[in-house]
Amino acid sequence: MAIFKIYSRKLSLFKKMTLVVANRFRDIISFSSDSRLSFGTAGHIDYCVKVFTVPVKIKSPTDSVTRAASIEYDHKLGLAVVGNFNNAYTVKESIYEILQNLQYIPGYTDVSMDSISKLVDKVFKKATKDLAPILQVRGLCQLILGGYCPKQDKIRVFEYSVNISDTLTPTLREILLCDEILFYGSGKSPAEQIKNQNSSMGPLHVLREVINSGAVQSVGGGLQYGEFVEKDFKIFGIEDYRLHSDGSFKEYLHTLRGLNIYKEEFERDSDGFHISYTFKQPFQNEVMKAATDYLKNN
Repeated sequence: MAIFKIYSRKLSLFKKMTLVVANRFRDIISFSSDSRLSFGTAGHIDYCVKVFTVPVKIKSPTDSVTRAASIEYDHKLGLAVVGNFNNAYTVKESIYEILQNLQYIPGYTDVSMDSISKLVDKVFKKATKDLAPILQVRGLCQLILGGYCPKQDKIRVFEYSVNISDTLTPTLREILLCDEILFYGSGKSPAEQIKNQNSSMGPLHVLREVINSGAVQSVGGGLQYGEFVEKDFKIFGIEDYRLHSDGSFKEYLHTLRGLNIYKEEFERDSDGFHISYTFKQPFQNEVMKAATDYLKNN
């Protein structure tokens, strides 16, 4: 286990600038997040991508006769990042490239999520080791990685984190082994309070409550969401909504990773492309209730 020495007086500088939710409810495993990237007192932007698909291809050795290789594994993993932007994206870009160019060794390589997760752990430890002396605890990040495991024939999810004490110790553990909702980042505490007050509330509703409350400055923007569909992770847009000041329905907002993709800068030109995503409608009941309440009162 790699351990990196650090001064304890600097531990208070570690801030996780985001809110990520990892959730398992029955057969649905999902990752979701806000979209804010905070630059401290300098400001923020609200379209930072924090939930990704990561393609993984594992090939056989090249046949000496046909000079061809068969594909043993070809699936999309799900990845959510928390914490320092530089660290998280260094790890993300590294594993994105590496995981598309894997080759197994017959009789030796274990083609499973255990092997994939351990390979990612090497990259995570390397980035943590190199950035910790430079950025101290401000340079830390967490990763949530999930994917289909052919050995166990199911989706498995792993958490990469750093244990903070007098040293920084990278940790790896499997999560979401049963129905569970986990919160990460600077919005963790208010998210847990909201969930405890309403146990039936789903991850997107909790996220939206934290964002709308404005309680955590580093949590904001639109909702990001992805879930496993059969054996692959898929990104979905979110259909949100906006009301007039009198409580009547104003418009739907089709948000994709913080961007309102059919409005303003992203309104389609007559000769432009259509951005084609499937949208989840988690707030449709709220829209119907707002419309009903408005009709009752007017």
